Amino acid sequence: MTATATATMTATALDVVAAVLLVAGTAFTAVAAVGLFRMRDLYGRIHVATKPATLGVALTLTAAILQVPFGARTLQLVVALVFQFWAIPAGSHMLGRAARSAGVAPAVPDVVDEYGDGDPDG
Repeated sequence: MTATATATMTATALDVVAAVLLVAGTAFTAVAAVGLFRMRDLYGRIHVATKPATLGVALTLTAAILQVPFGARTLQLVVALVFQFWAIPAGSHMLGRAARSAGVAPAVPDVVDEYGDGDPDG
């Protein structure tokens, strides 16, 4: 097998893997979008907007990383991926705590309420 054939096979394999990751990322993001309409309370919507959306963005960015030539753009995509893993869960946590502090009750009360009727911040 020649070097050109090996390079072509490698490029094709990377294209296939990137396409699968892109489709999977799109599917997870679509699940998150549908879940926003299906959940009945704020806490469920926060959950469904965070978990699958984070994975969807991660898979999409990973597909993009596989498609760009190695260099500055790859580093930018890796930084964006790391930022997504940090920012999305932190933001949803802050939204949940703010909702709890504002007195927003869940649609289905928990069996155990660690905060009682008090404020989660103290």
